[in-house]
Amino acid sequence: MDSASSMTVLAWAQALDWLLLLALAPVLVLLFRRMRHLFTKVAPVGALMTSGGPAPGQMLAAHPLRALDGTALTVGGAQPEGTRTLLLFVSGTCPISRKMLPIAQDFVRREAIDLLCLGDDTDAMQRDLVARFGLSPSRFVNDPEIGRVLGIDKLPFALLLDASGRIVAKGLVNNREHLESLVVAGETGHVSVQSYLDARPRAA
Repeated sequence: MDSASSMTVLAWAQALDWLLLLALAPVLVLLFRRMRHLFTKVAPVGALMTSGGPAPGQMLAAHPLRALDGTALTVGGAQPEGTRTLLLFVSGTCPISRKMLPIAQDFVRREAIDLLCLGDDTDAMQRDLVARFGLSPSRFVNDPEIGRVLGIDKLPFALLLDASGRIVAKGLVNNREHLESLVVAGETGHVSVQSYLDARPRAA
C-alpha cells in the first residue's frame, strides 16, 4: 500500500472515530441525567418529619415534668450555655426503640448532646428499659402529656433542641443516619432531608 492510500485510510479512521464520539455524546448526557434522577430517588433518607406538633424553627416552651426517679426537670426553654438536647420518644414494647437506644447513647456522647428519653407506658415497663440499657432514671420521663403537646404518634421519634429551646429538627428515627440528619439540618438550614431534596433541583 502506497503512502497516499495509507493517509486516506488513516483519515477515514479518524473521521469514523469523531463520528462515534459525536454519536456517543448525547448518550452520555442522557445517562448523566438518568443517574442524577436515580440518585435523587435513592439518596440517603433522613429522619422523616411528620406534620403534628410544633415545627422546626419554633421555640418549645418550658414544660415542668418529673423523671422516673422523681427528679423535677424541664423540657424546653433555655438550657445551660451551649447545651443541645435530644428528646427521644421510646417504648419498651417497641423493638425499633430498643434498637435505637444504644445507638442514640453513643451518638449523643460523640456529639456532646444531652439525651432525654420520654415515653408513655407503664412505669414498670420503662424502668425495665432503663435497667436494660443502663439509662439514668433521672433522664427518663414517662408522661403522656408531653407526647400530646409535641404531636408524637409514632415511635421512635426524636427532636433536637438548641440551647435556647428552639426546635432544630425532628422526625422518626430508626438508624444512626437519621439522628445525624437532625444535626445536619441545623448546619445546612434545611429542617429535614425532604426539604433538602426538594431544594436540590433549584440549586442545580
